[in-house]
Amino acid sequence: YSSRSKANAFSDLRPQQMYVATVVAPLCSAYLELMHGEATLLRQRLLSRDVTKSFSGSGELLTASVLEWISMITGVHYAGQAVLRLQTTQNVESDQIHSDHRNPLDDVCKSVFAFADAMVDEFVSVFVEQIMMERAKLAGYTMRAPFLISEHPHEHHERRGQREKDAKITLTLSPDLNDSIHVLSVTLKACQSAAAKVDSMGIKTAGMMYFGSRSIEKNLSHAVGCKFLDIGLDPMGMCPEIYLEGAKQFCHDVCSFEHLFQHNTPSEGPMERAVAASRLMSLDESPLTALRDALCALISSDTGSEALFISDFAADSRLLQEAESMLGAKGFGSLALEEAVSIMNRRC
Repeated sequence: YSSRSKANAFSDLRPQQMYVATVVAPLCSAYLELMHGEATLLRQRLLSRDVTKSFSGSGELLTASVLEWISMITGVHYAGQAVLRLQTTQNVESDQIHSDHRNPLDDVCKSVFAFADAMVDEFVSVFVEQIMMERAKLAGYTMRAPFLISEHPHEHHERRGQREKDAKITLTLSPDLNDSIHVLSVTLKACQSAAAKVDSMGIKTAGMMYFGSRSIEKNLSHAVGCKFLDIGLDPMGMCPEIYLEGAKQFCHDVCSFEHLFQHNTPSEGPMERAVAASRLMSLDESPLTALRDALCALISSDTGSEALFISDFAADSRLLQEAESMLGAKGFGSLALEEAVSIMNRRC
């Protein structure tokens, strides 16, 4: 009798709304507060030991920490999906009676999903800005790279000696990126292992379970890509000249990082644009001259060694479209024409 009475009571819309307002909504708020405390503990744990140091077990510590973040982020997202399902049912039923009714779950649902996104942003921010930039010395590379790219080859060889000059044929990763690429590789492998575990589950709701690993990988690609893209596009004017030797090293460095993200990244994200910029910077003289001459031909100009001006293309939408199509055909379509022109003008 008790079960039937409760079932009959909750079959009516008004008791359902009262239950949501007095039980479900406060429970979700308490859950978010609990998860906020857990996120704070995970952040402290992530930063408690320097995982960039080459001591035994450092990779395992980082992997375990990343998997904890993935589990918590995915759990919150899963909870959001459950609230969304209840919210959708409530809204459909209430609209049949009162079209202007406001469901208290509307704000709760938004808060749960926003909190999941905020945790992804928090992890990526801590990982990139504190672990990679500070502890793994990526900040030093981002400051040094513009000077190496704009350094005249003769000065480079005189300072570094004949031995390193002979070794330039085989490019290797810049030494000050070793720690950065190590911690990033460990983190992405943890994301991939979490996704592989979901693959093996074979359940209908498996799509939701990818949220944590895929969101972290996507946002890491964006954040790290922005660091390299800033070097290539040089918005601060720290790299007024681009020499081929330094550009080739930079291109090799960028492609080494991009290779880690080859599975699940958008086609024109910051990392992909950074690769395109580095490829244009390191283009050999002959194809670079051919591309430059083709752009000059569009505006009927023989600039010789003079700079190209984006205003010459912007004045005519047809010329602008043809120039952008030309860049796309050469594999640089992810770059804006203004960005490509800036790189070509700085190449020496």
